[in-house]
Amino acid sequence: MNIVKRFLAKKQPVILDELIIIPSGQLYLVRSPSSPKSENECLYNDAALTIRNTIHQYNYELVLWKGNESDSDSLNDEEDENSEAQDEFFENESNVLKSFVIDQNLKVCLFERYGEKIISWKDMEGDFGDMFEYRINKSVPNDTIEQFMTCIYKYEYEKKYEKSSEFVTAKELQEFIVERSELFDSCLDSAYTPSSSSTINMLQLLNKNENKVEYGEDNDSFYENSNSDSDSDSNSEGEDYAKFEDAAETLYSDISNDDLKQRIPLDDFPCKSYIYDPISEEFKPKHLNVSVFLYELSNWTYCMEVKDRVNGANYLVAALSNQMDPAFRFEQLAFIFNVFTSNNAFTWLLKFQDKDTYEKFQSIFMKLHWQYKNQQLWPTNATDEHYLVNTFEDMDIDDPHFENNLPEDTDSSTDSDSEEEVAGTSNLRETKYKARVDFEESEDEETRFVGSSKNTGLVLGLKTDNAFISRGDKIGIFRTDDGTLQFSTTIDKLTFSKNGSKPIVPSKMLLLENDKTMIIQDNKNRDKLHKLDLEYGKIVEDWELRKNDKDIPIESFTTNTKFGDLMNDPTFVGVSSQSMFKVDPRIQNGFVSNDKTYKTKTNFKQVSTTGKGYLAVASKNGEIRLYDQLGKNAKTLLPALGDEIRGLTTSNDGRYVLATCKTYLLLIDVLIQSGKYENKLGFERSFGIDAKPMPKKLQLKPEHIAYIKKKHGLDVKFSVAKFNETSRGDEPTYIVSSVGPFAITWNFRKVLNNVRDSYKIRVYQDDVIMGEFINKNNKKMVLTLSDDITMTSTSSFRHLNTNFQLSKQLFEFFLFC
Repeated sequence: MNIVKRFLAKKQPVILDELIIIPSGQLYLVRSPSSPKSENECLYNDAALTIRNTIHQYNYELVLWKGNESDSDSLNDEEDENSEAQDEFFENESNVLKSFVIDQNLKVCLFERYGEKIISWKDMEGDFGDMFEYRINKSVPNDTIEQFMTCIYKYEYEKKYEKSSEFVTAKELQEFIVERSELFDSCLDSAYTPSSSSTINMLQLLNKNENKVEYGEDNDSFYENSNSDSDSDSNSEGEDYAKFEDAAETLYSDISNDDLKQRIPLDDFPCKSYIYDPISEEFKPKHLNVSVFLYELSNWTYCMEVKDRVNGANYLVAALSNQMDPAFRFEQLAFIFNVFTSNNAFTWLLKFQDKDTYEKFQSIFMKLHWQYKNQQLWPTNATDEHYLVNTFEDMDIDDPHFENNLPEDTDSSTDSDSEEEVAGTSNLRETKYKARVDFEESEDEETRFVGSSKNTGLVLGLKTDNAFISRGDKIGIFRTDDGTLQFSTTIDKLTFSKNGSKPIVPSKMLLLENDKTMIIQDNKNRDKLHKLDLEYGKIVEDWELRKNDKDIPIESFTTNTKFGDLMNDPTFVGVSSQSMFKVDPRIQNGFVSNDKTYKTKTNFKQVSTTGKGYLAVASKNGEIRLYDQLGKNAKTLLPALGDEIRGLTTSNDGRYVLATCKTYLLLIDVLIQSGKYENKLGFERSFGIDAKPMPKKLQLKPEHIAYIKKKHGLDVKFSVAKFNETSRGDEPTYIVSSVGPFAITWNFRKVLNNVRDSYKIRVYQDDVIMGEFINKNNKKMVLTLSDDITMTSTSSFRHLNTNFQLSKQLFEFFLFC
């Protein structure tokens, strides 16, 4: 296996984090003409060049890793990742060939010679005039090289000025750009510089990256060929844009004439407007001299308007709503949002002229949008306001400042598509279990399971890795132990244990006691729970939860600990809207113990537990409370962002809380970072007044959401998201969820590091209802579709920009499953 695969297969950094990689090249030592030694010497024929942090702030290293040409390329990704030898490779400092502290005196420069791009720098420890040349393999993309050099300049800036380069401009980095001739300034014979080489204009590249608007460039040549005041574009979708601007279609975000007449102006901001072109996959300039106005309407409603600054022409009026899918891009000073008509979906981008204008617009928009969602005034409590403001700023994980700063996924796709194995897919419309043809009884069972209903739920056993799929009043059981999905049996006609004529349709399932027992909640009788004996195949007990002669309507329930299914414990945790409690079937009267009823209106909706039994509880309004044990007061309360939390899970170690909302996910690191309780969890101790954790918001880009809503309706929502942790103690590396027919995985490490394009997708013909990772293999997952069940791996997912062509008019054109 070559060095690229080895680097990408690495799970942990060797001591410090690798930030960016050029995966393939040769290192030469080029000696001074005055040196008596040979002129050029190839030191390493196969090496990767990376940048990594050091333990000292504002200090970075340029690191060269050796390759091992004896490695076999025939190994597949799974074998590579599970190989201890590969793990040990990057844990062994001896595999580092050379390292150099990044400093302005190193004089790192990029130039081109005979079509070959070369990074060169001084040999600070060698003879007078010696230098290194890293000759980059021609297969390495130009974007990777440019990003690498940009990082070099930024880290030289940090080293020199001892401050962050997060907001540094191209002009400020100009002093670090080195012409190749400068490497020879001290040489005795300056004519040594080869005339066949040319220094690449890095200042031009820096300016290009700085002015980049998401996908397209904001340059004069484009404007010269574009009529910014026209009502149509030159591209093939111009007619759609013209129809939109002429208001020939009705917006879903209609605003009444009375509201428009009585609206109260709040503020306006100069900007440029762009509209996303799905054919070129770029934002195209639309109107370059406009202002966006914000207005207050009535009853907690607000709107925005885009108007021409010269002639006052009105290009857009839209209500502030959840359907806008708003997203801010600080690096580009841009605001992106969606607008829907009866026939089309449009993604707009407003680019502001300076940082102050951008931040002022963001602040006002954020407050108005929050008030619309919460139907109340923006918090005056300084702590909550600080939390919400910083949350909104930090939630954007599509920041191009971090693009390519980390290695690709450890199971990155290879040149050949890594599709699902046919044996690993169960299509319920067509029985595909050829291996089971001789077993007529099994085929009959599977036919009964298919029936006329749709799949609605999924749980995976931790002990057996069996997949349990709910479908109407049936539960289908599928084996996954041999790496494929095999139908096992059906438990059909679920009914109350004491009333066989009363059917049960599961809305929630929970496995207990090493996959021997399942707790079921009926979708129409949510005040009762039912015990399903999986060995017997029937409901054996019905529980009506009561305390002090009062019914307890249960909202959510889960195991006492993260992997509690692996314990022989029949008890579990539950919440009602106002209480938390333990359900104990051994208690004859009411089945409830250790209950705690809260006097304040908590409106609990979701509960999740950690490996130590800490509890995270979400309320209907989006608040999240963290408890160290049942029956106590919360150690931490995270304010609501205004959206109901539909699903909640925690990492086994309790550090991360993952909340699923309708249109996005929230990932929260609850480790206390400083102060008296540093390195404690928010479950154990309260955060400081100004130190509450800032959630990361995981969502699709607005232009991708616009496409999905256009094809599948405005009501699409995320399925409950899950980590890929296992009971063996693995840390999470992926998150899985879905929207409509799109299964989505997020690379966990990239999310934590704010890396652009951290999600990949697979597209299916049916809606993806739910997905969960297999306990014995955290790279494989089972997905439940409306009529299908499939098992796939993380390596089969693809980036949207390569496998998700938004410009396709027919859905079938871009299906790849």
